[in-house]
Formats: sequence, structure tokens, C-alpha cells
Amino acid sequence: MLDKLTAAVLDAVNAGTEGSYKVMEAGELLSTLEGREKTDEAGLSNALKYLCERGYIDIRYADKGTYCLCSLPKGRTYAETYAEEKSVRKEKGKFWAVFFGAFSGGLAGSLIAGLLAAFLL
Repeated sequence: MLDKLTAAVLDAVNAGTEGSYKVMEAGELLSTLEGREKTDEAGLSNALKYLCERGYIDIRYADKGTYCLCSLPKGRTYAETYAEEKSVRKEKGKFWAVFFGAFSGGLAGSLIAGLLAAFLL
């Protein structure tokens, strides 16, 4: 399992290379990272080396913030399965939100009905 920064860098490489080698600047990759995944060039370089060592991407060359990259099948597969897992987690979250909403609504309704019955009878 990759951390958020490395997964975000892998997503940027997958989106930018589309399975073939492409020359990308560090600034171009850094601009695709959002919010908490922001990093500097050293962090980007470390994330790219990590992905290369683990077989997610291939780095043909790297020189002063310029990279020739290609996403490998393992990297594209990881991105697809990660997206599926994320949608499954989101669906589970929706289920529990609906469940607890219905439960609290039923509880509130029964309490109101009980209070009305106690005061009216």
C-alpha cells in the first residue's frame, strides 16, 4: 500500500504518460498534486525513486528536475484497484450514514409519539 503522496505522484505519472515514455518537468508533476500531498522537488524525487524501485514506473533518465517516465502495468493496475477500493469505501460510508440517519429518525419519532401519548392520555 502506498502512502498518499506516493499514490498522488503515481496518479500524476499515469495521467501524464498513458503507458508510454514521456519527458516531464518536476514543476509539471508538482502542479498536479493537491492540498496535503504538496511537496518539494526532493520529495517528488524520493517518491519517483520509490515507485521505480518497486516496479510501478520506469525512469529512463532523470536530470535536474527533468524526468523521462513511463508507467508500468503494475502502476496502472494499482491506480485502478485503488480507485475501486475508494469507491467501495465511499459506498460503505453512505450505507452507514443512511442507516444511522434512519435509526435516529425512528428513535426521535418514537420518543415524540411517546411524549405526546403521555401528555394527552
